[in-house]
Amino acid sequence: MGVTGSQQNTDKKPVVIVVGGGYGGIEVAKKLDKSGHFFVILIDRKSYFLHNVAALRASVEKEYACQIMIPYDKLLSNGCVIHAEVTAVTPEHVLIHGRSAPLTFDYLIIATGSSYAFPAKVADHNSAEACLRYKQLREKIEKAQRILIVGGGPVGCELAGEIAEDFKNKQVTLIHSQTALINPNLFNPKFCQSIREQLESLNVKVLLNERIDLKPMLEHYKNSDMNYLEGEYTVSTDKQTLITADLIFICTGTKVNNRSLDAFRSHFVEGRINVNNHLQVPGYKNIFAIGDISSKETKMAFYAGAQASYVASVIKAMQQNKSFKEYTPATNPAMFVTIGRNGGVGQLPTSSGPVIGKTIVKFIKSKGMFTSKLWSAMNQKYTPTANEQQGKETITDRENDKSYNRKINALLTMDFTEDEANELLKGLPNRTLETGQDYI
Repeated sequence: MGVTGSQQNTDKKPVVIVVGGGYGGIEVAKKLDKSGHFFVILIDRKSYFLHNVAALRASVEKEYACQIMIPYDKLLSNGCVIHAEVTAVTPEHVLIHGRSAPLTFDYLIIATGSSYAFPAKVADHNSAEACLRYKQLREKIEKAQRILIVGGGPVGCELAGEIAEDFKNKQVTLIHSQTALINPNLFNPKFCQSIREQLESLNVKVLLNERIDLKPMLEHYKNSDMNYLEGEYTVSTDKQTLITADLIFICTGTKVNNRSLDAFRSHFVEGRINVNNHLQVPGYKNIFAIGDISSKETKMAFYAGAQASYVASVIKAMQQNKSFKEYTPATNPAMFVTIGRNGGVGQLPTSSGPVIGKTIVKFIKSKGMFTSKLWSAMNQKYTPTANEQQGKETITDRENDKSYNRKINALLTMDFTEDEANELLKGLPNRTLETGQDYI
């Protein structure tokens, strides 16, 4: 067990425990810590914040892995970060490995998140060990000639784009069981089609509406947290398509981190905590659940941040005996999918679901992956990689335009009405199609 920050609540402030140091966890901890009215304890098993939005880039770019692992040591001023495994969370206390005495609280925020096989996420306690794993994976990708990616959701599409852009001599095949990439039942068809077109422009072979029997592959690493197989394999789809590869990535399946939450199992819906309209665990006004462990909203980093901000405001209001409104979840799907550093597609969260293309998504996400923003959010100084320094030298006049930057920053909030979205999109690069304006 390790601790950073002050362990002494000398002013006897109300204690807030945040279980889980992901996007939602750090946001709610920061906001309550900054108020100065609470003693905040953030608990995470890792000694670093993992910026997993950029994790797939760390699989292909040298030295980038160290950029996505950010120390917690400067996050809090009025509390501490405990690096330890949480063994049990109950309505009265939190138990952690390496400490016999339970941690009690006035308020509890459960933000345990979810797990996804490496390289999309990594769970090593030590950042040096995690960085080494990414370095070794990059070497395996560099060595492989034929790469198969199973699963055309956001992780599979982004991984295919990263590999195809950085290793143009590789044969990359992406197979997806649905009729279109990502989720054709949820997203604008133009969004799904644009992702496919950009991948195919990088010579990725996309196979849709075909399946591979994963059971034999899963047997190879059922006790591992890695999602790739090395060695030459020839697999057959349900349509008898034969695919030979010497490196296979399985990009399917997210696991909710609920192992320590048995005390709340009666509130589980498909493994997540079914919270009320104030993001509280039913029956406990002082206990909240946000992010991937919560039943609310699509599981995205920016929605976890929105939930965190809301819960922080509720706890402040409760402490002052003030009223507070219900949480308003997003009702329309939204997503930014990167296709390497120079491509990507986005869909905005309004009823018409406007689609934005690579020119804008590159500036919003693909180029920098929000990495410098996360270092700043963690109160740390960011040092760009050599690749990023080179990119700064080719910045465009548009990217230097303050008005353009304001629009982009507003789009990043993912919180606007249909009319506000239309206003934000005015003046952004676009082309006219039969289906309407396409913001490229």
